[in-house]
Amino acid sequence: METALPLGLAVFALVAGAFFLVGSGESERDRIGQRLASYAVAGRAAGLQQALSVLRLKRYSRIGWLNALLRRLDFVAALARDLQRAGVPVRAGEFLLAQVALAAAAAFGAPLLFQIGGSRLATMGMAAVLAFVAPRLWLRLKRAARLTAFEQDLPEALDLVTGSLRAGYGVAHGLEMVAQEMPGPCAEEFGQVLQELTLGSDLDVALARVVERLDSEDARLLATAVAIQRRTGGNLVEVLGMISGMIRDRLRLRGEVRVLTTAPRVSGYVVACLPLLALVMTYFMSPYHIEVLFKEQVGHLMLAGGAALTLTGLFLNHKIAQVEL
Repeated sequence: METALPLGLAVFALVAGAFFLVGSGESERDRIGQRLASYAVAGRAAGLQQALSVLRLKRYSRIGWLNALLRRLDFVAALARDLQRAGVPVRAGEFLLAQVALAAAAAFGAPLLFQIGGSRLATMGMAAVLAFVAPRLWLRLKRAARLTAFEQDLPEALDLVTGSLRAGYGVAHGLEMVAQEMPGPCAEEFGQVLQELTLGSDLDVALARVVERLDSEDARLLATAVAIQRRTGGNLVEVLGMISGMIRDRLRLRGEVRVLTTAPRVSGYVVACLPLLALVMTYFMSPYHIEVLFKEQVGHLMLAGGAALTLTGLFLNHKIAQVEL
């Protein structure tokens, strides 16, 4: 019995050492594979997948310790992707630090201007939250504006590429014409596609990166059509011409739907602004009847409930008036 314990420990140590050696060999191969993949221009799995990045290592901040910390957080990658889609030349760490600095400045500056219910802490907290969320809302609006501008200019860009192909030039010449003659995000994205083609990437893979950077349905339609054409064959000029006409039809339908849904959307905004307008008018006309909302706990709960219901109504109104094409 006394010799069984040392013998069992020795066997366990040998088995653990064997697993460690096997595991270290696999991890070494994985590291070599990842390092080689970082030099690759693009990769495919099944069909058209999201391409690998040309960069070996993404940096979220110029500060070393902050970059190492942010790399371990999942939401930082989403923030970096949103910044890229919005066309903001700022790293995720720098944007996050700007949010924190703005929230701190608002928290210390808001009590100097007003106080909610006489509570300095509540004023600081609300101001900090609003200041922290405001840059993300601005980023979302900028991303939507950039996506809209790209989709509006995409048919014209495809016409330039199609004209270049019909004149006997290559795809690269058409992409160069788009990058030089057209303004806005469409020229930037097609210029990026041209750079990737110059580095040796395939056209369908470069277009897949455009879909990854913009998350556009029209760009996804273009990338899918080009990928199918490259695998099955066909006339690229006809494919691009059909895609251009289809995108124009989609834009026309979106405009018609937007006109038809203008009345419900505007009425929803007006109804949502009525409580706020009534609150402001009552505050200036009869402050006594409105003080309970700011000084009593029940009033705070009523304000929070009213704001939640108003935001819920706006969200539902937006979803009802939104038509996917």
